[in-house]
Amino acid sequence: MGRGTGWVRVRAIASSWFPVLVVALLAAAAVGGWATMTAHATPGTSEQQSEQAHWTVTGEFDHSATVTRENPVFDRGTVLSDRQTYYLTVAPVLDGEFTAEYASVEATDADLSVDAELVVQEVGEDVVYWTERRQLATTDTTVASGEQRTVSFAVNVSDVADRRSEIRDGLGQTPGDLETFVAMAVTAEGTADGGPAELSFTQRLPLSIDGDTYSVGSPGRTSETLTTTETVQVERSYGPLWSVGGPVLFLVAGGGLVALAFGRRRGLLELSADERSRLTFQQDRATFDEWIVAVRLPDAVHDLPRADAESLADLVDFAIDTNAGVVEDPDTGTFYAVGDEVLVAFEPPEFDDEPSGQRRPADVSEGAGETEQTADSDAVEPPADDKADVPGADRD
Repeated sequence: MGRGTGWVRVRAIASSWFPVLVVALLAAAAVGGWATMTAHATPGTSEQQSEQAHWTVTGEFDHSATVTRENPVFDRGTVLSDRQTYYLTVAPVLDGEFTAEYASVEATDADLSVDAELVVQEVGEDVVYWTERRQLATTDTTVASGEQRTVSFAVNVSDVADRRSEIRDGLGQTPGDLETFVAMAVTAEGTADGGPAELSFTQRLPLSIDGDTYSVGSPGRTSETLTTTETVQVERSYGPLWSVGGPVLFLVAGGGLVALAFGRRRGLLELSADERSRLTFQQDRATFDEWIVAVRLPDAVHDLPRADAESLADLVDFAIDTNAGVVEDPDTGTFYAVGDEVLVAFEPPEFDDEPSGQRRPADVSEGAGETEQTADSDAVEPPADDKADVPGADRD
């Protein structure tokens, strides 16, 4: 911005675009107010799923086999426990235990049911060719939180091997694989959230028979928990864009509206004729800068008849029409366009930042000759007698 026109430009824009600015600031204030109310006054709620655990049932297998036949390594009656592999000819019966434990968060009781089955089947990819089940043991009891129940079972693996061969011989060769396992079906019935609830799962103990040995899988410890899901209402939270940006936008927009209203009411936005003249000149000076050169014109040019232009733009138009140049006098700041028979001039308006009472160099130059003549007429030659007092003067 040019000197002295910064505030004038702001007022001119505010005055020209007043309706648009008011609408824009009202919209911004509305958005800021809405964001502020939403983030701080009425944030609202959102639904979230909350999962709550009520009780848990865990189960774990233990197994062993007792040596019942003479052999060169183990004494009869020796108990071989928790081995991966047992000898079919030495200890053909697998003894097992399944321990189920009940734990409740609310310390309520539950009815616990455990059923043990021996399952032999032949399966292929996504198909079961045949299945044979035999119940081994069962128990139904009421347990308190922290209590355990143990179910014992026994599997004569030698008899199982014979039964598998018998079934396959009777059905003929099938393309599937034989599977043998002890299935432990566990069911717990209790309460949750004041109503009845039930939890069921099945845990397997795999058996693999291979010649004179059989292997027992290791399913590890199984744990199942009864949970319920409820929908809860939680207060929404908002980031800085809403919680901080909303109030800032509202205050800035509101302050802008107050400033516009105050300026309009007091007439501060309207420009005076002098201010409009200065603003117009500054804009013209920036627009036609490439047309203007700083040159001191010779005195003979000033002898031409002089015409004054209303604006710098008018002066430039004259220069374009007459194929002349636009000259700015660096001493006076006056703009000239020299025609064939006329000298067109434009005196730029004064600016607010010029010192009070300061006159343009042109005004000073107009009285320069008179001042100089006055100074010459007032000069008085000192008396001859006073020359003796001047240092270096000749004394005759």
